[in-house]
Amino acid sequence: MDNSSDIKQIKLVKAGDVGAYSQLIDKYQHMSFTLANSIVKNKQEAEEVCQDAIFKAYKALDSFKGNADFSTWLYRIVYNTAISKLRSRKTETVSLDEQKESLGTPFDFNENLNRLEQQERKIILKRALKLLKEEDAFIMILYYYQERSIEEIVTSTGLSKSNIKIKLHRGRKQLKQALEQLLSKEIESFI
Repeated sequence: MDNSSDIKQIKLVKAGDVGAYSQLIDKYQHMSFTLANSIVKNKQEAEEVCQDAIFKAYKALDSFKGNADFSTWLYRIVYNTAISKLRSRKTETVSLDEQKESLGTPFDFNENLNRLEQQERKIILKRALKLLKEEDAFIMILYYYQERSIEEIVTSTGLSKSNIKIKLHRGRKQLKQALEQLLSKEIESFI
């Protein structure tokens, strides 16, 4: 992401242009939601987390110094807000509709085979990520989907560099096991 254009947008926001903040957030809203959802594992709560985090970021924009990318700073706020949401949960109850929704969307068999395979991979990977611990899934998404460096993840999470490396290593192992488990169930359903 281009941090210099983000800095320009931030200067406009600080000068009173609220629309500039909307444009800035539009760049990072999807990934913020993805990160929040990887932690809270509930679409509605992830939306709430994103809204809260975006509002918190707006209120704290004066504290943004530009030492790191704006996206890293924002993802740190999303991460902390999501963790707070998890801690505030009393008991987790999931309706059957929500459970079906979390398993992924059905395939559109009229699309070409390549697109179908890509969708299937994404769904299976998403399901596998949901089986990981929230923090591990968050770190895996930052590292592999967002292609963030370990230093950026350290900034986003507040964890040590060695802890991030351990969580990535553990996350890869757990992801492999989760994928093997999910795919073995898929194979069994065909037989």
